[in-house]
Amino acid sequence: PRARSMSRSLAGAEATLMSQSVIHLIGPAGSCRPFFKRIDVKTAGELIGLVQDAVGSNYRVTGDEAIINADEDELHGGRTDDQQRADEITQALSDSQVAAIIMLRGGAWFTRILPRIDFQVLDQRNTKIAVFGFSELTTLVNIVGEHASGLGIYDLGPAFLAYGLRHYASTRATDEQLGGLSPREWAKRELPVRFGEFFKTCIALIEGRESPPPITATLARGDLPDRFDATFVGGNLTALSPMIGSMFESSIAPEGRWLLLEDYNDKLERLDRYLAHLTLANYWDRCEGVLLGDFHLEDRDLTPAILNMLEYHLQKRSTPPILTTHEIGHVWPMTPLPLHVPACVQRTDGNRFTITWPSCAVQTVV
Repeated sequence: PRARSMSRSLAGAEATLMSQSVIHLIGPAGSCRPFFKRIDVKTAGELIGLVQDAVGSNYRVTGDEAIINADEDELHGGRTDDQQRADEITQALSDSQVAAIIMLRGGAWFTRILPRIDFQVLDQRNTKIAVFGFSELTTLVNIVGEHASGLGIYDLGPAFLAYGLRHYASTRATDEQLGGLSPREWAKRELPVRFGEFFKTCIALIEGRESPPPITATLARGDLPDRFDATFVGGNLTALSPMIGSMFESSIAPEGRWLLLEDYNDKLERLDRYLAHLTLANYWDRCEGVLLGDFHLEDRDLTPAILNMLEYHLQKRSTPPILTTHEIGHVWPMTPLPLHVPACVQRTDGNRFTITWPSCAVQTVV
C-alpha cells in the first residue's frame, strides 16, 4: 500500500509538472556566456535555476542548455548551431504549454536563421504565446506578434542589464543614488535584484495583473490630435533593415502603423544608411508616424542627430509625425512595448504625450 501511495504521489507530481505553464529561455543570438560571471553562475543550468527562483513555483522554467552555453567565434560564422537554434524556437512556438519565450540577450548571428524557423506552428496553438525580446531579436518579436496566437513585447534581454545599469549610472543617476559607488560598482550591486524584478514583471504582464507602464514621449515633428489610437511595429533599426523586401516584411509593413526605431553604439553614417533603406522603400509616406526611441554611442546621446538626419530623408515627402522617447531602446530602465497591439496615445501637456495599453492586451495566461 505504501508503495502504491508513493507511486500515486509521484504520478501526481509529474502530472502537476506537465500541466504547469512554461517560461522558455532562449539564447539564439550572441553568446550568453559573458553574462554568467556577472550574475555569478557557471552554467546555463544554474542560470535557468536563478530564473526559476525569480518566477516561483507556478511556472516551469526551461531552456536548451547547450544553446545557452554556446560560445561564438566571429571569424568563423559566429555560431555553428543554426539548425539547432531554429528547431528550438519552432518547438517552443508549437508547445501550447509555453506561455512565454524570453530572450536572454541580443547581439548577432540570429537574423540569418529566420527561414529555418517554422512559424506556421503558431496556427495550430490552442493558447497564446508571448515573446519578449529586443535588439537582434527585433525580427522574431515582430513576426510572432503579427500572428493571432502570438504576442510580441519589445523589451530588453536580461543579460543586457549589466550594460544598461552601468550606462544609467554613468549618464542619469545622481550622486545620492550611487551612494559613493562608481557606476560599475553600483551596476554590479543592483544587477541581481533587477534581474529578478525583470522576470517578475514579465509574469505580471502575461497574467494580466499589470499593464505595461505608460511611455512618455515628446512631439518633435508634425501635428497630432489630443487623443488617438496607434499600433507600433519595428524596433532596432539595424535588425529591422533586413526585413524590408523579405518574406517577413508584412510583420513590419508601415500601412496603418507607427514605426518604432532605436539603436546604439553605431556610427551616424551607418545609421543614415539604414534610414535610407526606409526612405528607398517609401516607408515614411506609408506609415502613420514614427516613435524614435533612444539612440546613443557610448555615453553620447545621438537622438538629436537622428532627428537632424531625418530632415534630409523626409524632404519632398508627406510629413509623418515624430514622437521621441528615451524609455525605449538599449537603456535601463526600459518600458516594455507591445507590438501589433493598439495603444492609446494621449496629450498630457503641450507637446508631451503618454502611450498606454490595458492589462488585458498583453495577457496570455488565463
